[in-house]
Amino acid sequence: MPPRRPHLHRRIYLHLKGADMSNLRRRPAGPPAQRGRERLLRWGVHRGAAVALLCACGLVLGTIPALGTAGQPGTTRGADGTDAELRGMLADVVAAGAPGAIARTIDWRAVHQAAAGVADTTTAAKLRPDARFRAGSLTKTFVATVVLQLVQAKRLALDEPVGRLLPGLLADGDRITVRQLLNHTSGLFDYTDDPSVPAGEARNQVFTPRELVAIAESHPASFPPGTGWQYSNTNYIVAGLLVEAVTHHPLARELRARIIRPLGLRATSFPVGTGRISGYHAHGYISTDLVPTPDGTPYDVTGFNPSAAWAAGALVSNAADLSRFYRALMHGALLSPHMLKEMKTTVAEDPADPNGTRYGLGIERVQDPCGADWGHGGEILGYQVMAYWNERTGRTAVLASTMFPAPAALAAPLERAAAYVLCGSPREPAGAHHRLTPSPRPSPHPRPHQSPRPTRHAAGRPAAAGSPSLEKAHRS
Repeated sequence: MPPRRPHLHRRIYLHLKGADMSNLRRRPAGPPAQRGRERLLRWGVHRGAAVALLCACGLVLGTIPALGTAGQPGTTRGADGTDAELRGMLADVVAAGAPGAIARTIDWRAVHQAAAGVADTTTAAKLRPDARFRAGSLTKTFVATVVLQLVQAKRLALDEPVGRLLPGLLADGDRITVRQLLNHTSGLFDYTDDPSVPAGEARNQVFTPRELVAIAESHPASFPPGTGWQYSNTNYIVAGLLVEAVTHHPLARELRARIIRPLGLRATSFPVGTGRISGYHAHGYISTDLVPTPDGTPYDVTGFNPSAAWAAGALVSNAADLSRFYRALMHGALLSPHMLKEMKTTVAEDPADPNGTRYGLGIERVQDPCGADWGHGGEILGYQVMAYWNERTGRTAVLASTMFPAPAALAAPLERAAAYVLCGSPREPAGAHHRLTPSPRPSPHPRPHQSPRPTRHAAGRPAAAGSPSLEKAHRS
């Protein structure tokens, strides 16, 4: 799967083992039929929105080429209306240990979608492609889009110091610019590397954005602003606060008004203080390698609230909505040509490999045999997800798995599935050597439990190589 970053839950499993989390397995109140639907999917691959069929409604802010439909030539449909060949790839992911997996591809010819496994291990309900899940760091592309819309409206400037709008929030606020937040060149310490964050998540603590920034600010900067590149979730917490300072509205309201409603993303939401995922959703799990359970089944973490992720990763969505969002974004339906060019202006994630993976403003550029893929990966407790649009083929691919951290055995089938949906064809599978994962790149400032960065996968951030259990897991 695509390159990875340090995951939002790098060390949380250490705290999960000793925490009393029995309350997190309780089902939300509601009529039996509703509870049954909610059991169908746990923490799955994307956050709370259903992987429903592509929304048929038109775009308000622009137009994109006509999208394929399920009945067009080129699809291979099973009795349940899903793609049989794609489902076979996902079955390999499930066989390797994931409770469930979802994939969706769309190009000028057709839509292909499939799901494998179960939505809920308790009920053994079959997972459907329209399940909602937590999207992790794909949230960053949504937030960056809102920021760029504000720049487009001249309410912000990309090279404006953050301290002018958020005075006193950052020690280097007069030197860190909006652009540096969005492309991870600010040097801000990543608050998820502070042990108090995973410890709080294990207690299901509700964090405020300013608390997260204060945690980051209690540590030295990784480097002076603009002098390096390092993925830091803190950048997007500050970006979310910036949106609220400029608009005087909650970030969730701006996301709904500017992206979710105009695009008709009916399965997408931004819950923060609650672990509840509304509608039909996939449950998310942790491997028993990390959190053993009496009956040997994966530990259900669907009920954890995502407040520690907020603007860095709290979005809930489904495969259809994510596909529609990235297609609309890349076809200019959300940003002007100038702003889209700014978003796609990238910096090398590894200075020693300028032709490798590059990061723009909330979006990543990954090269594969089919050309340049633009999108993001995301990992959050219970879920791994990726969504990319290929600029040569026009294909948009979404892939999600409902286990994170996950066992090492999932790495290879996830890589094969990623290659298949991004560059292969349901009729012409991608070659076995096709990979989106770049070579490992060193961290500018390795910390305890973080040796030089390994490759990154679905969720968008690297695992801590120095943490033995997590060396066997994927990270976002």
